[in-house]
Amino acid sequence: MLAGAKRMTATVWAYFDGTTPRSAIAGSVAFIVVSNQPFYPFYLYLLLGGRAWPALLTWFSAPLFAAVPHVARSSEARGGALLVTAGMANTTLCTLAMGPASGVELFYLPCIALALLLFTDRTRNLAVAATLIAMVCAMGAVRLAGAEGLVLITADELTSLRRINAFSVCGLLAVMAYLSRRLWWRAASVTPTDGR
Repeated sequence: MLAGAKRMTATVWAYFDGTTPRSAIAGSVAFIVVSNQPFYPFYLYLLLGGRAWPALLTWFSAPLFAAVPHVARSSEARGGALLVTAGMANTTLCTLAMGPASGVELFYLPCIALALLLFTDRTRNLAVAATLIAMVCAMGAVRLAGAEGLVLITADELTSLRRINAFSVCGLLAVMAYLSRRLWWRAASVTPTDGR
């Protein structure tokens, strides 16, 4: 049984690992999101009880995150674009479900960071600009819809929810910063150091 678990773990790691530094970052972030999605509704259930059911909507984005490594193997740029798009869509869906006051919109920040990390110099500016435009449009659309969330959440609960989301975003950004070392190591390995 232990050997089977080890084989399964190795298979999962092999699937989410990438062949390039950028695809490896995309795969690692996708793995983090997919592996944590089942627990997010549980955290909210501890806080809100049965009113946490809108958090279950986040599971709809799981297949998109799970597909990132597969897409990245054929195209690093398309894999990165899928990850950023899935992150934006998931954040927008969560904002509609829980309301802007929940602080879930903080998850747009990792999307911007991913646009900086996952694209090369030639496409990075376009990716960041597209991400920012999409973020502004999504935030504006939610507010025009007058979204207050699908359930009633008290002020104290909103404070706790904002803390949970802020902590999660900070943790994700910290992991992404750690993963980005692959890019810096690669850059250092190809940068001439002998003055030529």
